[in-house]
Amino acid sequence: MRVLVEPTKGQIFKILEERKTNFLNIEENVRLIVENVRKNGQSALDEYISKYEKCALKGEQILVRQEELESAKVEPEFEEACEKLIERLEAFHSMQLERSVWSLTKNGSFTAQLVRPIESVAIYVPSGKKVYFTTLLMCAIPAKITGVERIVVASPADEEGKLSPYVLHLCRRLGVKEVYKMGGAHAIAALAYGTDVVKKVDKIVGPGNAYVSCAKKLVFGDCGIDSVAGPTELLIVADETADPKLVAIDMLAQAEHDEMAMSVLLTNDEDLLDRTLEELAKQLNELSEPNRSIAQVSLERNGLSILTKDLNNAIEFVNLFAPEHLELFLEDPFSLLPKVKNAGSVFLGSWSAEALGDYGIGPNHVLPTSTSARFSSGLSVQDFLKRIFVTRVSEEEVLKEGRFYSTLARLEGFEAHARSIEVRMEGSR
Repeated sequence: MRVLVEPTKGQIFKILEERKTNFLNIEENVRLIVENVRKNGQSALDEYISKYEKCALKGEQILVRQEELESAKVEPEFEEACEKLIERLEAFHSMQLERSVWSLTKNGSFTAQLVRPIESVAIYVPSGKKVYFTTLLMCAIPAKITGVERIVVASPADEEGKLSPYVLHLCRRLGVKEVYKMGGAHAIAALAYGTDVVKKVDKIVGPGNAYVSCAKKLVFGDCGIDSVAGPTELLIVADETADPKLVAIDMLAQAEHDEMAMSVLLTNDEDLLDRTLEELAKQLNELSEPNRSIAQVSLERNGLSILTKDLNNAIEFVNLFAPEHLELFLEDPFSLLPKVKNAGSVFLGSWSAEALGDYGIGPNHVLPTSTSARFSSGLSVQDFLKRIFVTRVSEEEVLKEGRFYSTLARLEGFEAHARSIEVRMEGSR
């Protein structure tokens, strides 16, 4: 793990930019995949599934049959835990629901904003070393709350051509009947453009690897997306009151996601930094495989500890990182919170482990990464809604304010726009 003492903004910026180069290396290859599926449909999709996935399914074999959904068996413990998670997610995301609004002007005109759900949404559920069934819930619950009519799930199959029973059970529980066994960039292209078997959707949400994220970036415009997600990341800001054991285990929890995960400690206490590094080494050795090897690579490649004199100035580094997850292990975390401008999700105090956010304390765990928290937010109900503007202009509005509007039109050089208003004014005489 790298240790930096009083780094410059330039040093931090360079580290962050290096993490983004992965897209540049693969984008051309992903573009070829996306264009091939767009042009050749199912035949191209079959080709890529055979080439890249664990089981070479073809045509309608990628469709999950109703009997597969019905026959999925899970442990009572899983079912009970997921019911509790669903309840918590529904409670939090229901607070975000928008309503249509209407407004009357003084001249008798009215304007409105109608809120409508997106008609069809696909949820990409990663599956490989881990089964991200919680991601399915994090995406599907807000979609269902908004009233999305058609919710689709896509997830890679295993060597036997099967999906995780956890994913199948939750699809059945949520009433999702359209499920595809496919993953990777080709799956994103199929969902965006459609094939003989896959029906295209209006929007794709859910995280994935670099190929999935790059494909989402390339189909955007033809299809909506939630965000272009990069590797997961955690930044911990800690002072001398923080417990090095808790700091270390949270960094380790982040690192075990995958080799590209980033765990960062930012502190003004050198003793805390030293003790945290000792704890990291100890706790890493106690972690079982394969998580230990994954976390070790993650910490060696992407782990970072920063020592700075003043935590009040350290907030500049926080906003520069714009981290996906931010933990404030401070004597008074609320003192720093007002200065946080860029972060996906913030956790206050030593009891607030980021892991609790991953597993349903309330807010969504699908969050902006790779500094995109500068301009975007975590997944929410709003991601599944559209806003339609409505206007009805009264005769009184045109007669009293028409010159105001036509003046603006002419100042921008649009004569016909101005005349469109003035003809109505003249016609009323």
